[in-house]
Amino acid sequence: MTGSQPNLIAHWQQLNAQADAGTITIPADVAAQCDAACVTYIAHLNGMKRKASVLTETKAWGDMKSAQDLQSKFLRLATGTDRSLDVILQQHIDVIESMRMLFRRYFDETETTDAQTAANITALTPEN
Repeated sequence: MTGSQPNLIAHWQQLNAQADAGTITIPADVAAQCDAACVTYIAHLNGMKRKASVLTETKAWGDMKSAQDLQSKFLRLATGTDRSLDVILQQHIDVIESMRMLFRRYFDETETTDAQTAANITALTPEN
């Protein structure tokens, strides 16, 4: 089954632009939970990348041409093409990182606003 794949990074960039424009909002607690899920998933994908790195060390199972062809096929599946496992895993990580940009904005902005508000109140409070 072939077909055009959606550009997920562009999708999340568009959502970030909508958040900048104020047309979408995510509660800070929801954003924090989504960010935590992203962190967990990125760690999982990075683990898969580490484990998959051994796939680039394929050896032929003999001197026959079919064994050499099979080695080449496994190597192409592991690395070296735009549809190789290493590339696909990195694309997934890139998408999840673009998702995190959207989620982090909400609790980062909340923390910044809280810190600024606390500083303003402290500045207005008479000394004891």
